[in-house]
Amino acid sequence: MSENLFFNYENIEKEEIKKRKSLLISPKILFEDFVDISLKKFNKDEITEIKNFFLILQNLNFDKIYKNYLSHPIRLAQMWCLAGKKVSPQEIKFVLAHNIIENGFLDEIKDKLEINQIKKIKVLTIDRNKETNLEYLNTYYNNIEKYSESLLIFKSLDKLDNLLIGEKYLFSDYSINLLRLQICSRLKKYDLRLHDYINSAVNFYEKKYS
Repeated sequence: MSENLFFNYENIEKEEIKKRKSLLISPKILFEDFVDISLKKFNKDEITEIKNFFLILQNLNFDKIYKNYLSHPIRLAQMWCLAGKKVSPQEIKFVLAHNIIENGFLDEIKDKLEINQIKKIKVLTIDRNKETNLEYLNTYYNNIEKYSESLLIFKSLDKLDNLLIGEKYLFSDYSINLLRLQICSRLKKYDLRLHDYINSAVNFYEKKYS
């Protein structure tokens, strides 16, 4: 296995370094490390199913979004396993494919996912034309929380992995308020450890870029 570039509740600076490094290596290598670290309880057939699904994703042009984009859903899949959730091959496939509607790949993937996994992806898909509308955002996060506690935790992990890029543009007043009002205020009821970590990260970057 190469250097461990996965999240593990270490200090913010160290987690930021791991996130940045993960964007510089091949997603194929990162995925192989994910399989070695997080899928030990899966049987051979289940691991093969997940690997075959990842091969389908690799053959799509996710790099049109940014180089080595698939590193994000791979890290997120590891974070989901770390969160102690009961995971199945379908659940891992959902995590790996959670942005397929926004990225325009639903038609290529939908027959490989269960209906309830596609439903969750639809709930998570944000309308980018409305994302600065506070009323829309409140409805969007309400719908995630109403769908399930687990989906809100997943969305929180998704936001955390993205903010660990640590770039200044991620920490406008709008973004900070969103993290506090829509993520942290809800998450505290369900996962205090994750809430405290995200809240500390927001405070860290707010101070850094103020």
